[in-house]
Amino acid sequence: MTFEIERKWLISAGRVPYDLTRAEKQTMEQAYVSFDPTIRIRRINDGERHVLTVKARSGNGSALVRREEEFDISAESYAFLMRKHEGCVLTKTRYKVRNADGYTEEIDIFEGDLAGLAYLEIEFPSVEKAAAYPSPSWVDKEVTEDPAFTNAALARFGRPPVSGASNRR
Repeated sequence: MTFEIERKWLISAGRVPYDLTRAEKQTMEQAYVSFDPTIRIRRINDGERHVLTVKARSGNGSALVRREEEFDISAESYAFLMRKHEGCVLTKTRYKVRNADGYTEEIDIFEGDLAGLAYLEIEFPSVEKAAAYPSPSWVDKEVTEDPAFTNAALARFGRPPVSGASNRR
């Protein structure tokens, strides 16, 4: 059993303080075979890798900690499951950058109907480290606990309205 401890922030792509041309880059197409339970399929780098992921919230109901099981699948399995997907297909480019604190920052910039939407995600080794980590100064708003900003919700309901001031820890 694997658990993911992750915080997520909305960002403005133009305010990213890194040279993304030097970052590790992945293109992704992802869709959902099921929203409940959350079962996602993803094609990475135009078919270099295909992945099926099952996600579930932890027992405490927080979005910060989720159970996640990931499996590599064949291109044929991906194509079969893609014909069964629910909602919209998401396309995005993910950039990975190691920050000064030693964490990998994943910057997702969406394309298509979600063009202009961008996230920063950071995974942590413990809930305590996640809680203690200050929001980066260049982010717009933390959305870790906002269910409207999960990728599954984006695929199911589209772009959520963005309101309110910055929500920094």
